[in-house]
Amino acid sequence: MIDHVSIGSENYSQAVAFYRAALGPLGVDLQRDKGDEAAFGTKDHWGFFLYPVDPGRQIVAPRMHIAFAAPSRMDVQRAHDIALANGAREVRAPCERPDISNTYFGSLFTDLDGHKIEILTNS
Repeated sequence: MIDHVSIGSENYSQAVAFYRAALGPLGVDLQRDKGDEAAFGTKDHWGFFLYPVDPGRQIVAPRMHIAFAAPSRMDVQRAHDIALANGAREVRAPCERPDISNTYFGSLFTDLDGHKIEILTNS
């Protein structure tokens, strides 16, 4: 099982603010920001990290995405709306996906750096 995921950003401070807002409805909070590392998660588990990357370096991999679990469909919608309001580009609006699961409800967007982010619930 994966313990944590780290991604880079060319606009570190903007990315920290973006994820702080977008992940809030999921109960994922900024736990520490050292200026060269931001840790997100709960007080008991930091599972998502951001690092600054020099401009011009490749930071997005084809077909790679990160999926965050949401407590409810309403939280999927809230996180998606907040992400778009903060500069994300929509890839897939929140919807059911019976091809994945009878209970799946999720969305997909790209963050400010182009990383694909999925927000989903299976309840």
